[in-house]
Amino acid sequence: MSRIEKYAKKISGDNRKRLYDAQKEFMVAQETTATNDLVKIEIEIKQLVQGVPIIHLPYYIIFGKEIYKKRNKFKSQTLLNELAILDEKWEARGLNAILLNKIKRFYVQNYPPLPVGILFRLDISLLDGPDVLA
Repeated sequence: MSRIEKYAKKISGDNRKRLYDAQKEFMVAQETTATNDLVKIEIEIKQLVQGVPIIHLPYYIIFGKEIYKKRNKFKSQTLLNELAILDEKWEARGLNAILLNKIKRFYVQNYPPLPVGILFRLDISLLDGPDVLA
């Protein structure tokens, strides 16, 4: 049997249907779980950030869904590093650092609290160069 014949047999309708039917139950269960989790996140975020301008609400929800994605992919310090990157991204886009921290602490229990009185991060690369430190 030639390669072309083997490939044609592999992608035939009957074979594809058999493979799909064998996996369908698992795929539906997996999608249902993920969809339920994402709906739950939307509801929780709306409760956590009550009072923010309605135009910012979708961005906080997206932030919560990104945390969900990172939580499913990473653990321990790697997760904390990834959350710090997300934090920088959304702060740069204008979201409130205190609310971002509140959302992170809601979804990641061991996330370190935001120090009192610190509302910004200093990028020390801004201090690099002979003319600034001299």
